[in-house]
Amino acid sequence: MSHTIKGNLAAYLCGRDCSEYLSQVKVRIYLPLADVNIPAVSSAEIKDTFREVKEEEIKSKQDRLLAEAETDMEGNFSIKIDERYSRSALEIDFYCGSVPRPPLPPKKGKERQFHITTFVPQWKTSENQENWIANFAYIIPDKWWCLIKGRYFDVWTICGVLTDCKTGKPLEGVSVIAMDADFITDDELGRNTTDSNGHFKIYYTSVEFKKTFLSPIINIETDVALPFASGPDVYFQLEYGGQRFALETKANRRNNVGYCLCVKLCSKELIPVDSSVPPSFTHFGLTQHIPIQAGINSATGKTLGNYAFFSSVNLVGTISKKINTQPMEYLFEYQEVANPADALNPAGWNPIVPNMIDKTVIGYLWTFTGDPSNPIAYEPYFINGTGTEKTVTFNGNWIQVPQDSNFAPHVDAEILKLNTEKLTGVTSIDMAMPTSGIGNATVSAARPHTSNRYFAIRMRQRQISNSATEIVAGTSKPIAVYNVLYQNVNKYGSWAHTTVDNQYIALSVDLEEIISGSSGCSKITTDLHIKYGARNENLGNVSLSIVGPHKPGQSFGFNAVALMPAPETFGSTQLVFTPPTDTVADLLACAYTVSISATALLTTGDSNLGSYYDFVSFCKV
Repeated sequence: MSHTIKGNLAAYLCGRDCSEYLSQVKVRIYLPLADVNIPAVSSAEIKDTFREVKEEEIKSKQDRLLAEAETDMEGNFSIKIDERYSRSALEIDFYCGSVPRPPLPPKKGKERQFHITTFVPQWKTSENQENWIANFAYIIPDKWWCLIKGRYFDVWTICGVLTDCKTGKPLEGVSVIAMDADFITDDELGRNTTDSNGHFKIYYTSVEFKKTFLSPIINIETDVALPFASGPDVYFQLEYGGQRFALETKANRRNNVGYCLCVKLCSKELIPVDSSVPPSFTHFGLTQHIPIQAGINSATGKTLGNYAFFSSVNLVGTISKKINTQPMEYLFEYQEVANPADALNPAGWNPIVPNMIDKTVIGYLWTFTGDPSNPIAYEPYFINGTGTEKTVTFNGNWIQVPQDSNFAPHVDAEILKLNTEKLTGVTSIDMAMPTSGIGNATVSAARPHTSNRYFAIRMRQRQISNSATEIVAGTSKPIAVYNVLYQNVNKYGSWAHTTVDNQYIALSVDLEEIISGSSGCSKITTDLHIKYGARNENLGNVSLSIVGPHKPGQSFGFNAVALMPAPETFGSTQLVFTPPTDTVADLLACAYTVSISATALLTTGDSNLGSYYDFVSFCKV
């Protein structure tokens, strides 16, 4: 029968409260020296046996090496021992060139070997009675493992637990952020999310706390007392739902911590951390995040994807509760220009007044629930909130930032939702016409060409009611805006004719042969002429398709529709057949449907206008 040692290696980081597995290290089994006092070394305490094995000793004991194996991710290993040595005591070492540093890959360094102990196997038969098994489990004390990780591999560790100060219950799912308090700037060392027991581990290296304002040119720990030899000065913040909270401040820092720091933290109140991002207006749209300068084409006022804006647009940026310790308020203004490349008039700005603003969330009130499964609750703060909702106060047209102690203002998020229809108004164009007009130009005195309009948007901010502190905090290039709706648009051809209203694209398709019929239900025999029209200043695509049966080896469809200059594309076309000798007369006697689809390049910065459709059906006889 075979003899197998099944073992596990782990290490404490902060006593029994925090440990980790020795994963992917090599376990080496040696015969002991002949003159070693086996009873003494096998029963010796860890302080007398655990040590680093130097290169010379590794070489000298090479001829005594019996076997080696690598541990798995949970520190488990299995090593078979030749039966000749099954009655011998065994030396156990491990050999590693890296140590754990989740969530990053293991930190690699010079490979080193450490002696654990001398082990006398106690063999027992396996369940199937076919093998002899000896179990071995070992946990390295934290003082040794922290020293190995920190000194040899530059991996520093924080182990802790986060609880509710009032109930003592663990808080789950909260990100704990370790900060290094420096003389000049504070650095984030690392972060980890608490588990169901409130436990967390944060791994970092000296690189994180040796950063300075001159990094990466000069990297030193900027503590003025011990500038070259100290560890970081650590304090903690929390993050939940994308918002940071000050659990501690620099005044609570733990100075010059060692390779392992063990902490017990509790939270009793949530104070949002002021953003390091200055208050400013930077983008259009949360989803597409279009920069207000670099994201706009100066020649067209459209986005770099060639989209004009319509409907309600999120103005994205950052606000803060205070400016220079005083409460903050902000205002948006607009200026219309004839062409997007025109210079802006310093005196041409107009305020965006409250009724131009759609309901907007600008931040949240955060409260500590004490519920471990949902530790933090939040209540949105609105511009133009309704009912019992928290809503901001206007100071004229200025928006006052809430000053509640637990208010967390938006950072790189929406700070005002502008209803562009209130800037331009909504232009309605009546497209009522006989179906015979489909396929022809629609621009006329009654249906004029309505072009994009161009508006620059800017943000101003100040200390509340203090005009002397006013500054501009972001000005956009003029953007193209198009808010036109088409009424009485023909749909479904002549035989099932109807009209629809409030269309962003006036889109119609019909068949010449049906239009000319006396009843609108003429049958198709040898000729088929498709007439189509699509109107919008910012047309993106127009396409035709047909659905119906075909003969074996036969196919048919339409050539691509070429866009015409704004504001519309129209015309007439016929089917293209394969083989090219086929004509409409060669279609099977059945029902067919011709469809048209169109897009317009309009965006809110968060979503684009969807496609529009129309269709008409006919019978081939």
